[in-house]
Amino acid sequence: MNTNKYNIKGKEKLEKISKLIQEPKVVMLLTALNKTPVSVSPMTIQEIDEQGDIWFFSSKESSHFTDIEFDNKVQIIYVDNTNQTYISMYGNATHIVDKMKVVELWNSEMNNWFDDKDDSNLVLLNVNIDTAHYWNSNDKRLVSF
Repeated sequence: MNTNKYNIKGKEKLEKISKLIQEPKVVMLLTALNKTPVSVSPMTIQEIDEQGDIWFFSSKESSHFTDIEFDNKVQIIYVDNTNQTYISMYGNATHIVDKMKVVELWNSEMNNWFDDKDDSNLVLLNVNIDTAHYWNSNDKRLVSF
């Protein structure tokens, strides 16, 4: 058995994650991982960039914003039952204030959460993925990135 296909590295890792994460792009973001219970928030992925970082819009008033100020380690859980895609990702989150990036990522759905692109509570959340695991439904096996 080829065990390398169950341990993906480098550029192939980014390509695989991007391919696996299709619609829906709603994930569960877990923060305060060192506490019980952890904090959990549904979030919508806005972008996975060339470096493999995942971008979200967030509010300065959210509990995960505060959690990340104290401990930036996060977990992201992605589930797509239709395609039997299940991913668990761990990484480090950073709050980013970048008006140009906000304009680049802004979409009308964000009007449900924020007044507009200039909302004073609006912040970008960037997650740099350190490790990830997904369930390979064909082989009934966990694959690590």
